[in-house]
Amino acid sequence: MPFARRTAALALAAALGGLAATAAPAAAGAAPRPGPETPSALLLTVEGGGDDPRATLLVCGPAGGLHPDPATACRLVARVDGHLDALDVRPGPCTREYAPVTARAVGFWQDRPVAYTRTFDNRCELRRGTDALFDF
Repeated sequence: MPFARRTAALALAAALGGLAATAAPAAAGAAPRPGPETPSALLLTVEGGGDDPRATLLVCGPAGGLHPDPATACRLVARVDGHLDALDVRPGPCTREYAPVTARAVGFWQDRPVAYTRTFDNRCELRRGTDALFDF
């Protein structure tokens, strides 16, 4: 497993473990309220287009993780309330080059599971459709 993927996987495991640890005491008392104060974590991957696969961890609430621009990425996810299929942030022209790139996100957004997979015709289409979210 490449170093970046292994690091991202370990970071996601640690983040999700932290979420479980904070949820355990809450389970003994009142149920946690979903909302902006609930930590959210997404493992983001990009593969294809002739480059090596890449992965990073995005944590929101507060913004952090391994993503190079977590604040912007968290704002993008918040704008669509975790429904990444609704992202279409920078429409515009791209070349007609066909070099498919697949973007994936798995994790939780404010207590809801997220499982997103979309294949774009090329990296330009990926950037146009997702802006900074998959720009790592």
